[in-house]
Amino acid sequence: MHIHRLILTACLLFAGNLTAWAGSFEQDFAVVYIDKDTEAKYGALPINRSVLAKGMDAIAAAGAKGLVIKFFVDQPKDEQDDKRLANSLSRIPVVLQARLDDSERTPNPLAVKFTLGSDLYGTPAATSGWIPLPRFADHVQDIGFVDFHSNVVPMVERYQSHAVKSLVLCAIELAAGKKAQISDKKQIQVGSRIIPVDDQNRVTVQLITPQFNKGIAFNAVLDGTAKLALQNKIVVLAYDGPHIPTVSTPLGPLGAHKYFVNILRSLYDAAPDRR
Repeated sequence: MHIHRLILTACLLFAGNLTAWAGSFEQDFAVVYIDKDTEAKYGALPINRSVLAKGMDAIAAAGAKGLVIKFFVDQPKDEQDDKRLANSLSRIPVVLQARLDDSERTPNPLAVKFTLGSDLYGTPAATSGWIPLPRFADHVQDIGFVDFHSNVVPMVERYQSHAVKSLVLCAIELAAGKKAQISDKKQIQVGSRIIPVDDQNRVTVQLITPQFNKGIAFNAVLDGTAKLALQNKIVVLAYDGPHIPTVSTPLGPLGAHKYFVNILRSLYDAAPDRR
């Protein structure tokens, strides 16, 4: 996997036994970053998939409720490392990311179970993209797309002939333990929460200040010192090392994955409760 496939996301599940939208982003999520210290110890991006698998095993063992992987796993690497990673993905509800890219000549197949059918409207749209390897997709709960470059964030996109969910929406579903109800009322409901959208199923996110900077080093996951911080959380595993592109935002310059985290946090904490 080329480095750009892991970091090129300039801005960018259902689990019936989870507690529905328990509280704020900080209460429900933990963010883990593969950072410069992790790279110094385990090698530069892309990090070895056996090391990733070890980290995912530790996240599951810590009692996390779910995992959102904020980088691409669409190309094969070492066979044994890939096998170990696939096995680790089965230990916890996981969401993988994908993206649209019509220049991709040989996309991996996207299983129908990861689509919303053909009737829902979504934008942007493409007929090809970076889709997780089937050997990984077979073990995860959902796949979400990450095609946005501003605070106007699609909740639904179009891949080939199907509507598909964004990674942001998949993460919210995972935390809520509820599938999104998408209607023609310019809103998406997840549990008791309402996300207002436009007629293209996009939401304009007002970033919450100050920026959300709390993160756990992947090193601390691997050595076990972060165990308590992961318990009962949805974990977002992202990258914040020196190779990440920077996004100009109202909160100041942010690494692309930190920007994704702040978009997710701002949307999650702003959605009104209709109970």
